[in-house]
Amino acid sequence: MSLLDSQPIGQAPASWAEVLRSVPALPVILIAVAAHMMLFGMLTPVMASYAQGFGVSDMQIGLMITLFAVGRLGADIPAGHLAQRFGLFGLLWAGPLLCAAGSFMGAIAGDYTSVLVGRTVQGVGSGLFMTAATIFCAQQSDRRSRGKIMSVFQGAMLIGATFGPSVGGVSAGFFGLAGPFWVAACVGVATTAVVLLRFPAAQMAEMHARRVKATAQSARHSSLRLLLILPFACVLLVNFGVFLTRTAGQWQMIPLMVVERFAFSPEQIGLALTLSAFATLLILPVTAWLVDRVRRPRLIFVSLLGVTASLVMIVISDQPWLFYAAMLGMGVATGISGPAVAAYAVDVVPESQQAPAMGIMRFAGDLGYLVGPVSLGFLVERYALGYTGGLVINAALLGVCALFFILLSRQRRAIH
Repeated sequence: MSLLDSQPIGQAPASWAEVLRSVPALPVILIAVAAHMMLFGMLTPVMASYAQGFGVSDMQIGLMITLFAVGRLGADIPAGHLAQRFGLFGLLWAGPLLCAAGSFMGAIAGDYTSVLVGRTVQGVGSGLFMTAATIFCAQQSDRRSRGKIMSVFQGAMLIGATFGPSVGGVSAGFFGLAGPFWVAACVGVATTAVVLLRFPAAQMAEMHARRVKATAQSARHSSLRLLLILPFACVLLVNFGVFLTRTAGQWQMIPLMVVERFAFSPEQIGLALTLSAFATLLILPVTAWLVDRVRRPRLIFVSLLGVTASLVMIVISDQPWLFYAAMLGMGVATGISGPAVAAYAVDVVPESQQAPAMGIMRFAGDLGYLVGPVSLGFLVERYALGYTGGLVINAALLGVCALFFILLSRQRRAIH
């Protein structure tokens, strides 16, 4: 019998009240995560215009995004090892503080190099904090609560990312193009204060005990051996494909395609992306129910097929209403895949290796975030595929990821 059919669900899923009683620090983490995501969303509306004020080229403007991603990539895996060795608490407050420092550097920058350094510092801070927050949710969950915790974690990220651009636009209106950087610095400081002041002492004591136990066991394990766990390797592939789809497909190719095909205005593009995000947010309570009751490999496979089908539907849409329907479908499928992937990744690794495993998983996703737009853009331009061709490649890649996942995750190889 395969893993897909034999993976036990165990006891009845925990209620929301049980989750909050067992993880009293969860609301603090969710507030910090939402604020963290809002911090970066605030900068989105002004980054290009702010960079142009320094008289730089379009390629140099793109470095603001690239160096942020590089900073995150550089911090993801070390954050997992630091968490295992020294605990999560320091990363949970140091990450937002670095983000605040990077925002401050951007606000007072006298030249574009200083802005880029600030963005890199922000990326490092984001990598440290988000990896630590992911580890916290992984370590504090069990089979009965994992679906709920991972779903509200994704919900906090989505809420912050959704409101961030609006707050940034208002900040720019009141304080000029540097305004969002100043406000982002304040948000980073406030997030640091929330973690320092409101993280329960009992939770810190439990985390310390878990760290001591993990350190004692870590001599028997190595992060490299995590890659020998086939289901975990499949999760990395899936996470790479999902992040690539988010940046290269949803943020790059789809807006360009609908301008070319339907002559959409920026407002109409924004509406489509908002509808997709809203659908993701609405489906999360259902996802929490599904992840705790349906076998997670099946749920991941079906949700990946849903995203793939949505991309195909976008490619063949010849009416705006059909395109909007496909964006809604993508939002629903994405809202299911995210928590399911995160929960399954925790399921298949040893408890003592959860911290480095979450760092590696975030690295795989951030790698897709970084290389997706560049690689897909290169293929479209080099072979004159058009934006629909780029989306077809994206859909095919995600379909292959789904196929590899369903085939290779059947054999679970544990670390001893």
